[in-house]
Amino acid sequence: MIPPQRRIGSRAVAIVHYTIDCNHWEFRQETGNDVGRDCTVELSENNKWLNHKIEGQIKGTKTVTHLTKKRVLSFPMATKTINYALSSSTPFVLFYVDIVNEIVYFLPIQDYFISHKELFKKLEGNQETLTLHIPISNILAQCDAALVAIAKCTYVDGPGDSLRRHNA
Repeated sequence: MIPPQRRIGSRAVAIVHYTIDCNHWEFRQETGNDVGRDCTVELSENNKWLNHKIEGQIKGTKTVTHLTKKRVLSFPMATKTINYALSSSTPFVLFYVDIVNEIVYFLPIQDYFISHKELFKKLEGNQETLTLHIPISNILAQCDAALVAIAKCTYVDGPGDSLRRHNA
């Protein structure tokens, strides 16, 4: 019998894959040992590939945790995955999938930490997870332009609170 968490994870990957606009995104699922990255999506513009990529971690759930007053979703992410994401110059996005309603929310990790510099100190402790807040408006199917902008940037001088975003 397949464990429930594996079924949820497989379903989440499938939902992300078919939600990505295949007219200009190429979805590549990672295989082999899980080191923190589940997929890479690459942007094509006018049938040209310019190495604009996003690395991603896909997490699925049957029940999303809404913080209604803040209009965000709450997600506890492993600090080792966050550190992995922050060490990349390529944009790294958490794809958080409500598998019941088939909604993919996303959070660009580096941008989140640039906006919340106080969280860098929490990564230095012994916490295994850190709760991140994903705006409920960050719905993959409705925010393709935002994803395109993310893919066209790079991150430098990190990790740490000196992390900066450079737009192409």
